[in-house]
Amino acid sequence: MDRIFIDATATANTLHHTGIQRVVRSMILFGSVRGEEWIPVVWGGEGYRAPTRHERRRLFNVFAKGIHRKKWLSRIFERWEKKWEIDFLDETEDALFLIPEIPSGQRLDFLDDLASTGARQAQMVAICHDLLSWSSPQWTAPSRRKDFDRYLRFLGLIERVICPSTATAKEWKRFQAEEGIVGPEPEVLPWPIHGEPVAFPADEGLNPLVLCVGTLEPRKNHSSLLDAAEILWSKGVEFELVLAGRVREKSERDIPDRVEKLARAGRKVSWTGPVSDQMLEDLYQRSSFTVFPSLAEGYGLPIAESLARGRPCVCSDSGAMGEIATGGGCLTTDVATPDKLAESMEKLLREKDLLEDLVEQAKARTWPDWEDWLNLLIGNSGGSLDCSATEW
Repeated sequence: MDRIFIDATATANTLHHTGIQRVVRSMILFGSVRGEEWIPVVWGGEGYRAPTRHERRRLFNVFAKGIHRKKWLSRIFERWEKKWEIDFLDETEDALFLIPEIPSGQRLDFLDDLASTGARQAQMVAICHDLLSWSSPQWTAPSRRKDFDRYLRFLGLIERVICPSTATAKEWKRFQAEEGIVGPEPEVLPWPIHGEPVAFPADEGLNPLVLCVGTLEPRKNHSSLLDAAEILWSKGVEFELVLAGRVREKSERDIPDRVEKLARAGRKVSWTGPVSDQMLEDLYQRSSFTVFPSLAEGYGLPIAESLARGRPCVCSDSGAMGEIATGGGCLTTDVATPDKLAESMEKLLREKDLLEDLVEQAKARTWPDWEDWLNLLIGNSGGSLDCSATEW
């Protein structure tokens, strides 16, 4: 492929930096230094256009100084900025149109018509991060479930569907079977991991730091983690717990309020809110191990990122998370049961030999980088990677 157009509409219009946004920004960043021409595009209401200056800042440098503080001002400037439409869908040269977000509304109408009529030269490739809004609707707000089934049907009309795990690929095939959709055979390309093992914290008699990375929402199951932590603190086990990640909805204050209450009671627990990449690296540097208590994932990026830095992870053994854990470095448990979660955490806090063994397992694993992933994206003809492999 000579030119790759990336639908970055939602990412260009948010300051969030989790999940899909991290993937889209990394894809654009690492693609920009390759031989192909990587071009982000944004839905403009009637067609796609080039990003405005402020949208480009959100794509390339979302943590730039002042960008959060002046968000309202950039919105005003964008009203007057010239918006250049891009007519790329009938390109005669070798082009790929990558859809790494979940379109809805008019954008999905446009893409659906485009895929149905075949009035284009560019090959359409979508990334299906997960099917949780379909398979587990109890964890998804109604506003985010809207149009999701229609989005999945749209995937059946395009050339390629890429999933980050075998578990997600199986869910896509189950949707196809239940809905009678033919569509493309899913390709499994786990997310690239960039980062190196970091030095383990020196044992200076300080409380070990246990880190949990993830958006605060019911599916991530932070309530069970806090229950487990209380069990351990009540037993006299000393450690510090840090939760890193934004709240999904501003109204969802259960976990932040509970953390604040525990901290007032003298428990060593804190919530950072949204964190930059550098802040996250610093937290990994200070941590002894991580806990990822999520009940369901399309992949489980925080597990892989923890292992890549030589930090063992306590997590579920089911679905996509179990795929990652199989390669070593994880202590799996029933994360939905606080007693079981507490038991696993206590093992890593008390049993130094077990912790060191898992550290060595984590360090022994290797991960694909973005160069590997993008090469497979450009040249893939329907192959897959194994999420559970110790080495890629």
